[in-house]
Amino acid sequence: MTVTKHRTCANCGGRAVPIVYGMVGVDAFEAAERGEVELGGCVIEGEAPAWKCTSCEAEFGRLQPD
Repeated sequence: MTVTKHRTCANCGGRAVPIVYGMVGVDAFEAAERGEVELGGCVIEGEAPAWKCTSCEAEFGRLQPD
């Protein structure tokens, strides 16, 4: 699993991690446990956020279609 670097939250300045959607494997669950990603669920609805702040839990950005 390739994980994009974290970003800085515009809301609080904290660390934001990418949100991973879809049917994920063991590697994604392990990355989530380490705080490297946030699991977003299997269904992507509307304008799903791409990032989640680990401090204030703000979600921001939008997924870009492949």
